[in-house]
Amino acid sequence: MQALGTGGRMGATMRILMIVATAGLLVSCNVSGFFTSYGDDPAWVDPDAKKADAGGGDQAGGPGKAVYGRICASCHLGNGKGVPANNIPPLAGSEFAQGDPTVPIRIVLHGFRGPIVRGGANINGQMAAWQDQLSDQDIADVLTYVRSSFGNSGAAITADEVKEVREKTASRVVPFTEADLQQPL
Repeated sequence: MQALGTGGRMGATMRILMIVATAGLLVSCNVSGFFTSYGDDPAWVDPDAKKADAGGGDQAGGPGKAVYGRICASCHLGNGKGVPANNIPPLAGSEFAQGDPTVPIRIVLHGFRGPIVRGGANINGQMAAWQDQLSDQDIADVLTYVRSSFGNSGAAITADEVKEVREKTASRVVPFTEADLQQPL
């Protein structure tokens, strides 16, 4: 007598039985939703984000909010708190964001590199330059959004202001440091 599954009629029967059992398992898993696609994963909505927004920017963010969501939120988060433990400073309450408008313009155009201390955390990261990816209007929109969101209260920035800073810093090839930004434009 042949051993079970070693060829012949019994082996063919076992192979068919295994195929049917596997197909049955896959179908039963799908019935319970295992292979069902529910579309894109839902976006994380931070319940504190609207609370942190005292400037109305979150409700009326317009194009700046869209640019922020597309470019900035992946690092600085939707609530502007950043991730200091990962060397990403907060924008909420940021002196850079709310003060001299040429400072955040320079940072977005040419990038930034630490070290800096924010909220008691030593941050030694580097932000990419966006001068080649964002228009003057995009930069004005996103910075106006940041300056009026997350509890910040800076004035709006115009595309003309961005254009002027872009022209004055056109020869810059390295990211700004905190010491660089303390120098007048």
